[in-house]
Amino acid sequence: MIYVTCGHEKGVGLEVFLKSYILLSRKEQKLFTLICEKKSLIETCESLQLNYVFTKDYITIAHYNLNIILVDDVPISTEALKKSLDIIKNTDTLITLPTSKDQLLLNGEVVAGHTEYFRKYFKKNVSMFFKSHSANVLLISDHVSLKEVSSYITPELIEDQIHMTIKDYLKYFGKLSNIYIAGLNPHAGESGMLGDEEQKLASTLSNLRKSFPQINISEFLPADSMLINNKFRSDSLFVYMFHDQGLAPFKTLFKTHGANISLGLPFLRLSVDHGTAFDLYGKNKADYLGCLYVLQLAIGAQRT
Repeated sequence: MIYVTCGHEKGVGLEVFLKSYILLSRKEQKLFTLICEKKSLIETCESLQLNYVFTKDYITIAHYNLNIILVDDVPISTEALKKSLDIIKNTDTLITLPTSKDQLLLNGEVVAGHTEYFRKYFKKNVSMFFKSHSANVLLISDHVSLKEVSSYITPELIEDQIHMTIKDYLKYFGKLSNIYIAGLNPHAGESGMLGDEEQKLASTLSNLRKSFPQINISEFLPADSMLINNKFRSDSLFVYMFHDQGLAPFKTLFKTHGANISLGLPFLRLSVDHGTAFDLYGKNKADYLGCLYVLQLAIGAQRT
């Protein structure tokens, strides 16, 4: 089963999901259950001029019954996510539609996003990974302020993040032939002249090569030139030390047509790589192609 949580009720999540869902085959549509608020689902159907019929357990859209689980407590984003975690199994896939960071609460405290929610909920490390048709990007640190990145990144963290990413990538998406790893400093430290963090972190590369001898794993490379000598490819993983170092090239090339993926969980979690776009809510103008790609990834993972 593929569970989809609605995200923020005033964002474009339901719009891009429904636009994508109706393009799937009947067989593929049967895999999905949407967890959402009734009011915003009706508003979205009407803004998209979709004919629909509501019942207790499903909504009929485009002549097919989409299974639904309704939530009405606030914040809707948190309630939908909590409901999904109550029922999801290890063989299921979870798609979370975008929400604002102030709408995710765990034990009464706001968390900085879905990835942070999962880390605290499962009490374990979870990697933030981005995928497009022809690119794979792993962030060693994600929602960490720049001044804290240097102390946050350790050899153990790098090894753990890459190890769990390789393991889940092979499980859900296919093979990896190459891993290219960016240094933290400009020019990857220039042999210590611009910082010695790369030298302190070097031991993890040897450990990874021993664990995965079938994969070509690079030295620390200058982040600004990694894509000059190498290209994003579906069988290659590009590892970046912090958020904007990796997402700047990824989103420049692929815009919103990619997937934000949490790896290291008992199940596969996917999301679009864009936000709520509150200004587009109810206007039938949101680009759904990124969400369609996410649904296709989820369907493919269910077949593995």
